Amino acid sequence: MLVSSALKGEPVRRFMKTDVVTVPPDISVAELVQDYFYKHHYKMFPVSQNDLLAGCVTTKQVKDLPREQWTNHSVADIAQSCTKNNTVGPDTDSLKALSLMNRTGNSRLMVVNNNGRLEGIISLKDMLKFLSLKLDLESDEQFPVGTPVNQQT
Repeated sequence: MLVSSALKGEPVRRFMKTDVVTVPPDISVAELVQDYFYKHHYKMFPVSQNDLLAGCVTTKQVKDLPREQWTNHSVADIAQSCTKNNTVGPDTDSLKALSLMNRTGNSRLMVVNNNGRLEGIISLKDMLKFLSLKLDLESDEQFPVGTPVNQQT
């Protein structure tokens, strides 16, 4: 209930990351692993071509390809199309994004505008940081000091 009241009505654009690391579709899977997964420590990357979101690539897709084939295949060969399970709009309510993350198991969602342009990434970690900050700044207003937890609304 506390999470709901703190995040309700907050669009994901409010706390999405806009400095997104994207992957070009023409690099090899071996380069993807070395230059992106091992360097940035994310399990999913957006694949971008000409400033448009072309898909996404995850550690699972890499794992499904035998290691000896990593140099012979490009990111385009294994990338998947974007779906409603891994994308949201910039004005999507953060509670809806959180619900989508919970339902799909995705801890990162791509934020895409109506023209298919990637505007940012929203992660569960970013949402929790925002929630923590908001609670630090506003918790006394909603829940005065000394009010028993079971009596808070």
